[in-house]
Amino acid sequence: MTEARRRPYSDHRPITDPVQMRVEGNLPSWLNGNLVRVGPGLFKFGQYEALFPMDGMGLLHSFQIQDGKVTFISRLIESDIYKKNIAENRFTAAEFGTPASPNPAQKGMFARLKEKVSQSGELSDNCNHNLCFWKENNALLVVGNPMFVIDPNTLETVGKVVLPQSLGIDLITEHVHFDKDGTMYLLGSHVRGRPVYHIVKVPATGDLMDSFQRAEIIFSIPGQFKVTPTSHHNFVMTDNFFVMIECPMEINILKILTKGTVLEAINWDPSTTCKFHVLCRKTGKELKCKMESEAMLFLHSSNAYEEDEHIIMDAFIMSKLKSHKDVFTQRNVLASEAYEKEESWKKYEQSAVRFIIPTNEEAISTKSIGENAVTMADKGAEAIVQKSKLLLKCRSLVAPRDVVEYLQYPAINPALSSKKYTYFYAGGYGESDFLKFGIGKYNVDSQEVIAWEAKTWQYLSEPVFIADPEGTAEDDGLLLFTMLDYAEKNDRLVVVDARSMSTIAQVFFDVQSGGAVLLPEADHGVFIQS
Repeated sequence: MTEARRRPYSDHRPITDPVQMRVEGNLPSWLNGNLVRVGPGLFKFGQYEALFPMDGMGLLHSFQIQDGKVTFISRLIESDIYKKNIAENRFTAAEFGTPASPNPAQKGMFARLKEKVSQSGELSDNCNHNLCFWKENNALLVVGNPMFVIDPNTLETVGKVVLPQSLGIDLITEHVHFDKDGTMYLLGSHVRGRPVYHIVKVPATGDLMDSFQRAEIIFSIPGQFKVTPTSHHNFVMTDNFFVMIECPMEINILKILTKGTVLEAINWDPSTTCKFHVLCRKTGKELKCKMESEAMLFLHSSNAYEEDEHIIMDAFIMSKLKSHKDVFTQRNVLASEAYEKEESWKKYEQSAVRFIIPTNEEAISTKSIGENAVTMADKGAEAIVQKSKLLLKCRSLVAPRDVVEYLQYPAINPALSSKKYTYFYAGGYGESDFLKFGIGKYNVDSQEVIAWEAKTWQYLSEPVFIADPEGTAEDDGLLLFTMLDYAEKNDRLVVVDARSMSTIAQVFFDVQSGGAVLLPEADHGVFIQS
């Protein structure tokens, strides 16, 4: 392991001229388009380095597939903070866990103190976590506030769009949702003053700038804490409802000014329950019945849909956290072999679970204290009636095993979004005893799993499902994911049959025509069909 190990989350030189890759296997003729992924890719300015992975400047990379051939390019997102950091050769504003670097132009003690307070209050526009392709507006966007507009062929930053200032949105979640008519919905937070969370509707008008100018707030939820907002990564949308979850990860805004980073201002309170806000899209009102669960951190959802006056919400969560600092690991720690041996990720649990949320308030009101308000025949997931609320209890989506199974970054056939479905695809991504270096096809009904497994130290990315245009079954299609090969330093794109989980093709960098390329780490990606 010592010889094979490379440093994770290191600087990556952008590759703006397309590199021809070598395909082993046969790509189907219908697979034409761009797989674009985003993650942090630049961590150092002058003598200053980002302390945490999420503090690196956003880097896009793309596999462009056409007629059985594949080319690769990568490019940094030209955010305002990236340009400023380059110009001053330092971190000019704080990132999540990395404070702003000292300004050499400020000489005196009071000048430096004033500069520190000013920098701590400045919001970085660095975006490096998620992408979306807005088909109706023909726009590839890096999700953030603002959102950067990307040319899907060259990966150049061609503009940015922002919500109207009148909406008072300071932050938005990394995940957005699209309705059948192309309308975008996002969850925004107002944190300068009493925290308020807003569901924002952005219509698809065919003109991106016009769409954002027409954005409107359709739901507003006052925060459960009067001073400290809670951190949100995602929310859920079905045909008739939104579900917004307040997890007990609070951010003390004043501490950002004094401590210098968001990380130092976070407080995780495992004794506080999660608050589920169920918002009815038809009435424009929140369900009156209060709903809570045990403390958890909600990150991703494979799917959510409605059945028999219930919301079935399949979530990927972190639970049994003792401290928020167990979740966020510094780059230098990740680079050490001691980190692997220590298995620090076992300080908490990552689980694929199902919540079932009853939505018929009249039926709920007939239940006695201690009864289960869930009337569906689904064993394990419950909504227990208490004096003034429902206590939601989830069940595992996967079969119990003798080893730890931590799952994240799920994918499904997008045609089944907000509909009853059978399969999700997810892996352990280096933090699991089962499929640590693999991706599984999980049946949510039978709990059976079929795995595609790599070798030890071959890290796989989030899978992206591409449906077969002539397919009829839910699992007719392909999975595309990347492999960061720490074992053999032979990074690649992998194409797998989503039904059988057998390899269709692997796409390598051809050493003879330019040399091996080490792929950057990335969180999420999107496939744009040609």
